[in-house]
Amino acid sequence: DAAVEEVWHIVTHAGHLSAYPTIFGTGVGTEMSNAMDIARGGQFTSIPNPYPTNAWYSYDDQTCDYSCQAGEYIYWVMSSMLGAQENRLSEISNEWKLNTNALVQSTDVVAYALLSDTQYNFPTVLPDGTYKY
Repeated sequence: DAAVEEVWHIVTHAGHLSAYPTIFGTGVGTEMSNAMDIARGGQFTSIPNPYPTNAWYSYDDQTCDYSCQAGEYIYWVMSSMLGAQENRLSEISNEWKLNTNALVQSTDVVAYALLSDTQYNFPTVLPDGTYKY
């Protein structure tokens, strides 16, 4: 839901981006942004209309610049890896086509490798509101 997405943005921007700016930074040329450029079908500093047909990430909010696009991208990748998008393809396919962990792993191999690398301590379980005390 939207709360998970917004909390995710805080965690990645204040945490991973700050700790590993050349890996998870949202500017051109970081490892994650380079993965996003592959997912978008090219490096675009403004939103293409239309996106290339081979793009699996095609966010088209004109108010969302390159850095914003990178922040949204990491959310889509991670939430799909954790299973949050499995049953939402019809709702999200206009901007994200890899709604399952298997699709991310087989298609977006660069982003999958980064977000599954244990040295970065990304979550492995989707929050569900049930936590041990």
